[in-house]
Amino acid sequence: MKHLKNFILIVAIAIIIVLIAATMIERNNGTPYVRQNIYTTSWFVLLWAALATASACYITLYKLYKNINVFIIHISFLVILLGALASWITSESGNIHLRHGESTSMMKNQEGEPVDLGFIVSLKNFKIVSYPGTDAPMDYVTELRAGKEDIKVSMNNIGSYNGYRFIQSSYDSDMQGTTLIIYKDTWGICITYFGYAMLFISILTSMFSKWTRIRSLYKKATSPLSARMLILALLLAATSFTTHANAQERVKIDNSIADDFGKICVIYNDRITPLNTVATNFVTKLCGTSTWDGLSANEVFAGWIFDVPYWETVKMIEIKEKKAQELLGINGKWASFTDFWDIYNNYKLEKTLKEAYKNGDTKLQKQLRDADEKFNIIRMLYNGEMLKMFPYADKQGNIQWFAPGQPLGNVKLDEKELVFIKKSMDYLAESIITGDNSRAKEITKKIYSYQHVRGKAVVPSKFAIYTEVAYNKINSQHFPIMLYLTLSLLLAIASTMKTKVTKAKPIIVIDNILAWVMLIHTTLLLGMRWFISCHLPLSNGYETMQFLSWATLILTILFKKRFLPIKQFGPLLSSFALLVAMITDGNPQVTQLMPVLQSPLLSVHVMVIMFSYALFGLMALVGIEGLAYHFRRDKEREEQLASMSLFMLYPAVSLLAIGIFIGAIWANVSWGRYWSWDSKETWALITMLIYAVPLHKEIKFTQNPLYVHVFMLVAFLSVLMTYFGVNYFLDGLHSYA
Repeated sequence: MKHLKNFILIVAIAIIIVLIAATMIERNNGTPYVRQNIYTTSWFVLLWAALATASACYITLYKLYKNINVFIIHISFLVILLGALASWITSESGNIHLRHGESTSMMKNQEGEPVDLGFIVSLKNFKIVSYPGTDAPMDYVTELRAGKEDIKVSMNNIGSYNGYRFIQSSYDSDMQGTTLIIYKDTWGICITYFGYAMLFISILTSMFSKWTRIRSLYKKATSPLSARMLILALLLAATSFTTHANAQERVKIDNSIADDFGKICVIYNDRITPLNTVATNFVTKLCGTSTWDGLSANEVFAGWIFDVPYWETVKMIEIKEKKAQELLGINGKWASFTDFWDIYNNYKLEKTLKEAYKNGDTKLQKQLRDADEKFNIIRMLYNGEMLKMFPYADKQGNIQWFAPGQPLGNVKLDEKELVFIKKSMDYLAESIITGDNSRAKEITKKIYSYQHVRGKAVVPSKFAIYTEVAYNKINSQHFPIMLYLTLSLLLAIASTMKTKVTKAKPIIVIDNILAWVMLIHTTLLLGMRWFISCHLPLSNGYETMQFLSWATLILTILFKKRFLPIKQFGPLLSSFALLVAMITDGNPQVTQLMPVLQSPLLSVHVMVIMFSYALFGLMALVGIEGLAYHFRRDKEREEQLASMSLFMLYPAVSLLAIGIFIGAIWANVSWGRYWSWDSKETWALITMLIYAVPLHKEIKFTQNPLYVHVFMLVAFLSVLMTYFGVNYFLDGLHSYA
């Protein structure tokens, strides 16, 4: 039995090492290379087969069938592996390219060889369905005739005929042709889905069973807690800046006029949004904050439109790289728009950038990219790309948006309306510059009213506009996050001090209030973003970090009465998640969802995964505390914290496993395959395999509290790699996340 157990552990470690190596090799050699030379090779399949066979023997010899829930959990993984084997052996895949009206009975397989489908497929129509009032694609729809049946294929909607599944892949630029992936996997999918169902049911029943290890760990973890705690030593550094230049007198724009102007809608980033959103993004990208010199984003943005000579001389553009500062000829990190031009009116960075791209100098490109992007943001404003505010609906209901002064093409309007579109912004500028505020307010209201008449089918309601403006204001405030981080750190230190202060009522009250205030704040932000975007905010890194913060707070409030370390560290971990979101993308834009992401399965997949990550993060913090108690020789407290980590490990791994398999179902619905060995998928699997080790009590190190705490800390590196490392260092289908 011992040798069999060691063999299983060695094979599992070998698989983990191979998977890690494969993701690294994939970065340099590409996905097709690792699929051909690793994931689909006989030796890799045999490695999994060895693990499955040895595990089956161990299940039998160890008589796991006496505990039905645990037995079914292990059997379900074997069934899933059997389904994967069936897919590898029996599945067929390929692709077809069809032009409008064309027919074929052949597909090209992975080797580029023709394969007879046994029926004729023809393309009846292909179209792109856009979000209302925009050109942003909401779905790609292919209408086929397969045999004697009509089939509709779109993103998240696979067509099927005669056992073959048709998945939308790409389309021709002239919209007259489409490329489809064809996949046939009769047995693999059925077996795998059956394994998923077994796993899900057995996990749920085991969580509530009285006869599992979880119950005993819970009793150990919730025994009376010691007053002695770990003293944390962390330093925070906050920097602030205020700088301004007054090259000439600024035109003072009335705040109420700027706010009214910010409520006018435009088409921006393929979404209909109030100008306040554009202003907030514009100002934040230039200087790093949504305000400047005491002025709101609306006031600054209006200044760039109506008071160009002044704002072009203001040193508000943050230039971080020394090389860019040198080329612009500035001292320090602040530049004005005029600093980007030489005395001959040439763009200073243009020549160096061209040489960098020509020579493939990626380091120099990186040094100049940020400054070049900020320069081009201002040019976009001047070109009218941020001011498409006049909607026009044709007889078919299609809506075009025009910027002031933009040619209207074939659009025919009466003279009065035409003059309004061409001249209203000129009249507004004139009124603002001359200080005629009443006239400026009237013109702003007329533009607002015009939009709601001409674009009434797509322009957001007054409530939606006000909600987005409020969201921009709340979300752009960084002070609350720094306050949360500071308070949660101080409370963590206070609650872990070896004094009676830990029992002080004010500390307990402040701790509870902080958790609830943070929860209300993050709930408000997530809820408002959900309302504005019309989809669950779980589609990018910023949104998932906010959700991680929210999930951590939920767990903190649920568990704080039983698990003191959760109460101590929950708000701190949540604050760090908000800080990471703020640092990585301080002013994230709300965008339309890519067609492939418009699936409710995606939202469930991300939510479940993020709850598991929150638990893993809390376990890592508990591990730090456990190590401190080990070195202080407080064995009782050290063991109690180890039991707490092991107790949380069960729901954490269960949630991760469920999240992975929900993601697999989503992939199957969207792309036709439940597993593609994408880097994110692979690292999620690696993380699950790593954390699954201490779930087995017969593994000796789980009996030693010190090893448990060390493991929880080291294992958390796999979570960090899965969430951050894959996005920044590896390639894959999940790059949008």
